[in-house]
Amino acid sequence: MSTDVLILGAGPAGIAAALLLGRKGYSVEILDSAFFPRTKICGEFLNPQAVAWLQENRLLEEVEKMGPFLILGMRLTDREGRTFQGSYRSGKGYAIQRKEFDTLLVSLIQNEGIVLRQGFRARKLIFDGDRVAGVLGEDSSGAAVEKRARVVIGADGRNNLIGRTFGWMKTIKNFRKYAFLTYFRGITDLQHYGEIHLAKDGYIGVAPLEDDLANVALVIDESKCPAVEGDLLSFFLAQIAGSSLHKRLANRTSLCPIITAGPLAYELRRTSGHGTLLVGDTCGFLDPFTGEGINYAFVSATIAAEVLDECFRADQFDDSALLQYEHKREAALGRKLKMSRWLQTAVHSKTLSNFLIHRFARHPELADTMVSVVGSAIPVQEVWNPSFLCKIAFG
Repeated sequence: MSTDVLILGAGPAGIAAALLLGRKGYSVEILDSAFFPRTKICGEFLNPQAVAWLQENRLLEEVEKMGPFLILGMRLTDREGRTFQGSYRSGKGYAIQRKEFDTLLVSLIQNEGIVLRQGFRARKLIFDGDRVAGVLGEDSSGAAVEKRARVVIGADGRNNLIGRTFGWMKTIKNFRKYAFLTYFRGITDLQHYGEIHLAKDGYIGVAPLEDDLANVALVIDESKCPAVEGDLLSFFLAQIAGSSLHKRLANRTSLCPIITAGPLAYELRRTSGHGTLLVGDTCGFLDPFTGEGINYAFVSATIAAEVLDECFRADQFDDSALLQYEHKREAALGRKLKMSRWLQTAVHSKTLSNFLIHRFARHPELADTMVSVVGSAIPVQEVWNPSFLCKIAFG
């Protein structure tokens, strides 16, 4: 039996696309190889734009019932302990454990009648001519199953089936990073601000989840990664020891084994075509520094739902019709992604990062503006222009 839309992946991007299309009256089925609840490496931030999206789509009340930790902005500390703090100029953010958040989203879409097949491994695309007509895979019992649809959405991350099949994926060589994450309880001085601490070979992110509980993530260059068989916790703690965070984590024990992911930097030559669209991290991923992953998922899913609604109404799914998705996604996110690349260069340059931290510490209004843009609380145009950049350089 065929459905209107088949979605590969039940993370925030896949769930958001399913929710929006289901509410427009289309039949939707989601396939995911995992079983929920599942562990997922993530910075666990909902920035102000993501919170606003949840509000607009009548989901925020359920999220707030879970008691997410209020986030009012970000603090960044360099290797010598110098710090600047910026507050969101509008809206608010939250930190919430991804395992709990994803499980809630799954329950919400199931309550709306959207079908989710957990433990389904999509192995191969099915074609009707040059157009994708579904997937062939195995259900949770290992039985071969064929799923067909008028449109297939890829929301299955960096190893996505669609991108691999068409050869759309490519790495970003100069930004290849690995992330290592665990949780610590008893951390001192946690406030309602996300934290970034620059370290010798990368940086450490801290997402406060409770007054004394935090997600602590290390992001480093691929060349600095330990051997696979190495002691990841000792490596992780050694990196912390070389940062401004070490005193606050002294004698603290991680609450779970280190989980890791990478290499993180990749992009897609195309994000639509042959009866498919890609959303969320499946479209490409640079670095978790800006904590934008969930927000990008919501934004791209919203655009995908709008474009596909137009395609269904016109009964037109050729590449030129689907290309509207790429144009609209570029218009919505293009400048922000360019800014993210600039920030990566700055963060990994000791000279430049020290200069920026010193400048933002002296000018709180500039810090608030930059943090608000990074958190999508205000438009990127407010900083991605000659006037603001001159204020940073010379103001």
